[in-house]
Amino acid sequence: MNRRDFSRSVLFGAAGSLAASAVSPFARGAAPLKIGVLAPLSGPLTRVGQTNRNCAELAVDEINAAGGLLGRPLQLSVEDTQMSTAVTIEKARQLFMRDDVAMITGMVLPSEREAALQAARAARKLIVYPNFDEGRCDPQLLTTGLAASQRIEPLIAWIMRAGGRSMSAVVSDIGSNRKVLVPQLQAAVARHGGKFLDVYWLPYGTRDYGATLQRVASANPQIVWHSIGDDPVTFVKQYRSFALTPQLITDIAHESLSIATTGASTGTIGVSSYFMSIRNPQNEAFLRRYTEYYADARAPRLGSYAVVLPHGENTYAGIRLFAEAVRASGSVDVDRVRAALPAVAVALPRGQTGVSHDGGHVLCQTRFGQALADNSFWILESTGAVTPVCEG
Repeated sequence: MNRRDFSRSVLFGAAGSLAASAVSPFARGAAPLKIGVLAPLSGPLTRVGQTNRNCAELAVDEINAAGGLLGRPLQLSVEDTQMSTAVTIEKARQLFMRDDVAMITGMVLPSEREAALQAARAARKLIVYPNFDEGRCDPQLLTTGLAASQRIEPLIAWIMRAGGRSMSAVVSDIGSNRKVLVPQLQAAVARHGGKFLDVYWLPYGTRDYGATLQRVASANPQIVWHSIGDDPVTFVKQYRSFALTPQLITDIAHESLSIATTGASTGTIGVSSYFMSIRNPQNEAFLRRYTEYYADARAPRLGSYAVVLPHGENTYAGIRLFAEAVRASGSVDVDRVRAALPAVAVALPRGQTGVSHDGGHVLCQTRFGQALADNSFWILESTGAVTPVCEG
């Protein structure tokens, strides 16, 4: 037994035994209720996928320690998307048909989400997408990151109140950015009395941002929004190497990226539902458990805690919200679970979290954090829950 398994047995063994004794079907060895984790466990996003899997295990351990769901223990079935749409569809079908999972979570890329949804429609099951998104709505989808409308409008309103007036954007050239993110940015800047100067579209795979940054410098905006999704580390490093003075703001900012940019992120303002520096008992316990279970000598640290990516907290949140909806509805049927979701609320590491009236997005605080020199984030402001806007 390794240290992680030993720690888990000590921490959850007694509580799990007590809970199981109170639920007789569980004690009699009821068949497990399975949840699928379909994440990129190989390739450039391996660490994100591993964090999602680890946080899913944390959530499942907690639920099982409290007696499981519907008198049954939860069990994870894990597969690798390999960052491939074709593989994701195949693995999702296997999880639904072979393993009979009640839902699937863990995907990172929008293409992985859409592939998993194809399989979910045929199986009449739920997909829980643990990333921020463009506002994608589907009867079989719950997204546990912030929708575009929950990120953009609050941050632009705040930054304009703080004195910003002109903005340029540097954005990865993908469909959701063209259709949703940039139009919402332009509208929000205009609505709050600012001037949107220009948007610079960069294809995936771009690694030399010099020409674009020279054009940004010539435009002389007060603010630069970046949504470079494939290599934000290189972009931020090059931004700083050009000694640009506009305030850099982004919806792609977290502690792991700050560490990876080796100081270049300092001063960047990010928007998210979760930063590790959130202070509440749930987050402190979450970080402590994660560090004890999964950190080794190579794991990046922020102070005494192993770094947890926001995708991982989103995964944890999704399983906890799903479990509450299953308890409330008494079923894992997708329609009954989706109908129950708007009435549930859970105290999570990010804080108290519910679900929108349509059952498709979370309702929680939107936070603005500024990256500090020690790679942590100072929480500048938190809003109340922002109602998400569906974008198809």
